[in-house]
Amino acid sequence: MAEGITFRRARTPAEDADVLRLREAVYVRDQERLTDTAQTADTFDKFDARAYYLLAYAGSEAIGTIKIVPDSPAGLPCEDVADIGRLRSAGHRLVEFGHLMTLPGVRNRKVGMRLMREALVHSVRTHQVTCIMGDFFTDDGEGRLRDFYTGIGFVPVHGPYLDPRFTGAPLSMVAALDVPEAVRLCKELGAEGNAVLRYFFQDFDEYARGSSEYADIPAGTGRG
Repeated sequence: MAEGITFRRARTPAEDADVLRLREAVYVRDQERLTDTAQTADTFDKFDARAYYLLAYAGSEAIGTIKIVPDSPAGLPCEDVADIGRLRSAGHRLVEFGHLMTLPGVRNRKVGMRLMREALVHSVRTHQVTCIMGDFFTDDGEGRLRDFYTGIGFVPVHGPYLDPRFTGAPLSMVAALDVPEAVRLCKELGAEGNAVLRYFFQDFDEYARGSSEYADIPAGTGRG
């Protein structure tokens, strides 16, 4: 899966520029959901002081990215539309994943799945996350969470709704992944579980004990 692909956190101006180039290629030119990447400054990027990006590279070319937003007193991006108070009340340690995207030419190489796993492993190791939030596009025309996300264990918590920040996009849905529950289910089902669930969680006990190569900032302070 994703042979020859390397992953790293965006730390330099050149890597930050790679993130913007990916947005331009995907959101503006390919999907035509934005007219200009500058549109994101006051919306998607308002949490960037605490967020960071992981990038996937094929050689020197950036081919995909995912954004990780640790919880903080400022909250999470999904709270602009969703009430996640019950998750906070349950004592969850939260992060939000967003802007998972890959270039059109590599979408059959499962780079997006690998980026999601890299973000998961990092969040478990660095933030001891127990719940991952996401604000995802639904299946076109059906308004349901895509099979990829439900296979990992995400469940809807808000929506579907129309996100006014995008032009001509499918409906969106806020969803939550209970990490301990996904791990429990993966162990319970074993080889009978779906392949996506096993890919993300069958070695959870091993990777949870490690340290993240991407972690050079403090973990989020949380709000609970």
